[in-house]
Amino acid sequence: MSKRTTEDHRALDVRKLHRAGALAAGRSCGWEWSRRGEVVASIGIEAESLECLRLRYQLTRQGKTEAKDYRVPITWTPCHLGGNRPWFLCPCCGRRVAKLYSSTLFACRHCLRLNYRSQQANKRDRPCDRSWDLRRALGCDEGFLSLPAEYITKPKGMHWRTFERKVEQLRRVDARALGAAQAMLGTIERKVNTARAALARC
Repeated sequence: MSKRTTEDHRALDVRKLHRAGALAAGRSCGWEWSRRGEVVASIGIEAESLECLRLRYQLTRQGKTEAKDYRVPITWTPCHLGGNRPWFLCPCCGRRVAKLYSSTLFACRHCLRLNYRSQQANKRDRPCDRSWDLRRALGCDEGFLSLPAEYITKPKGMHWRTFERKVEQLRRVDARALGAAQAMLGTIERKVNTARAALARC
């Protein structure tokens, strides 16, 4: 049985709230989640101060509706380029996090025992996913099967030393991705041969 993931829960992102002005002291507003253009959930948010947010919403479980009203502490840390960045302090454990996830209370993923979906991906897929991430960072939209790492051109503005380091990293990742792809093809081939042999016996 797979573990629940963060994508299975509605997330409250303190960075989005900050950009929307919802953390300004004394500000009250509503926050909504939509799916395919339709609102599926909402909560009330009140910034009692720069260090405290109040959440109000209705929680329905087993046909019973319960009103939720509680505070979530906020802390601020200085940014390298100036200004301050907000963080939630999880109301369950006090951990500093950027996101809280919906449950009986909004809490951090550690308290709710949530994985990221990428953590549950097939291990064979991870090198390929990593290869794509590195290639996009280099401005390349071709995969490892069509364009070897050494043929990627340096993005404009990137230092040569940085580019060479990234290409070398990509070469190692591509080698793992190729090995994973070959292993997968071998598995598929064995399954096809087994199916053919079973059909031949019919």
